[in-house]
Amino acid sequence: MKFYLIAVVIFLTLANNEVMPEIRVNNIILERQKVFEKQDKDWFFASPFLNFFHSTTNEYIISDELLFKRNDYVDDELLLETERNLRATELFTNVKIEIDSIENDYYDIYVTTKDRWSLYPAPLYGHSDGYASYGGKIEEYNLFGTGTSVLAEALFREEDDVKWQGRLELFQRRLFRSNLSLDFSLLSNRIRTEQAFELSKRYLTLDDRYSFGVKADNQYGKDFLYIKSKHPQLLQNKETKVDLWFSRAWWRKDRVFFTALLEYHKADRGEKEFTRAFDNSGKILFAFSSVAQDFFTIDKVNSYFYEDMVIGGWGSAVLGKIFPIGSKGESLYYVAGQGERSYYKNGFYIFGQLTGASSFTRGESYFTYEEFKGNMFYKILPELLITARLRQQTVWNWFSLRQLVLDTDAGLRGYNLNSLAGENRIISNFELRYFPDLPVWVLNFSGVAFFDIGSVWNQSTKLSKARFHPTTGAGIRVHFSKSDNPSHIFRLDFAYNLHARQFGGIIFTVEQMFPAITNHEFKLPEIYGLEFDYE
Repeated sequence: MKFYLIAVVIFLTLANNEVMPEIRVNNIILERQKVFEKQDKDWFFASPFLNFFHSTTNEYIISDELLFKRNDYVDDELLLETERNLRATELFTNVKIEIDSIENDYYDIYVTTKDRWSLYPAPLYGHSDGYASYGGKIEEYNLFGTGTSVLAEALFREEDDVKWQGRLELFQRRLFRSNLSLDFSLLSNRIRTEQAFELSKRYLTLDDRYSFGVKADNQYGKDFLYIKSKHPQLLQNKETKVDLWFSRAWWRKDRVFFTALLEYHKADRGEKEFTRAFDNSGKILFAFSSVAQDFFTIDKVNSYFYEDMVIGGWGSAVLGKIFPIGSKGESLYYVAGQGERSYYKNGFYIFGQLTGASSFTRGESYFTYEEFKGNMFYKILPELLITARLRQQTVWNWFSLRQLVLDTDAGLRGYNLNSLAGENRIISNFELRYFPDLPVWVLNFSGVAFFDIGSVWNQSTKLSKARFHPTTGAGIRVHFSKSDNPSHIFRLDFAYNLHARQFGGIIFTVEQMFPAITNHEFKLPEIYGLEFDYE
């Protein structure tokens, strides 16, 4: 009798936790909603006129992301992944997949997408710690409904007397409806020019088994050096880098990857004293990696929109050989490791990442690097949370030029741009975010109280001797309800410098200072610690 009762309890428990069984797809119905629909709360008399300036996403863009077709068997997990993939295109403010029983195991599947506003011709103005920038740009994130993103910008920058700057960008997630992604950008001002190109087959779904591609970066002009004097020094810079990679994945959940990457790097810094680590070197890197992912959706942490949150872990071990190109490079072996872990329960989220790397030859180590990244949030109320981030970067035996800047752009509000620089850096930000949900037409608002603290120091200085710089303040965020793009959050912060005991200025820009969530995802192997802040 006892055994019978136990069996019944186990059966009922499993039944209550049962996921949706497989169903067979009958028809797939795509319901494409425009940016403004009559049932929307923000519909008004000019909505049809505004819809005229937006091309509704073409059906084939949606169809290419579907992980099923007619007569396929699908389950709840596959439908949820399809929703995530559609959101990842960044073309929609809302994605919903519903099923409707027809007969026996046959179901019609309704895929509903609501387009986000994609055309942004806008004047530009930014102000941060005594420096202003102004100009204009035009962005289109869904050109003619094809999912193509284009940007053109002209900006006048007072910072370091950069003056006029132009920028062009082009991105397509699926080039000509293939599995290849195209990314191109060009930035040019009187100081420097940067060109970047990438053509790659990415891991777009959990069933993708291969990733490969080519990436090229070319820069020439001058770099700003802040670390050796109070006034910036202009350094010669000409740099070309080309990466080729191939990656293989196994399994759908708790995925395992093997990746090989070949890099060509050529640089001319002018003077030998300005040489950076691993200049003029070829690199062969092999990575053995794995990722574990559980998926959640959450809102009111960064914006009012629901966003995907990946909980789990990532680990990667990198082995490599660095060899000279010409007579200026170095011959070294390379080893690195990176591990991540995250946790979420009852409104509490925490993420941590630890990276360590070093090169060596003849029993001696060179260019040793260690980094920690972490962030967290806790939902005190559905509309109120506290969130924080921490990033720490430290090097040893780093015998080449290295420069990390600590200022408003790096996360320390209330200090002049490029005012603090060193070889090591630590920065932490704390924010109390409040989302009262008080929409005014297509705008919504949130408030922030913040505390920032950070330091930069050189290898010869102990962390205990480093000087820390604290600031505090409050700000307002303006959210655009027709786009879930993070850059369509306008940020206004008022900072107070606690060390100088004076008002630290007004910061007006876009995006939250930092995202409250860091998701686990596949990463290519790399040489860690090469970050160099030049402006």
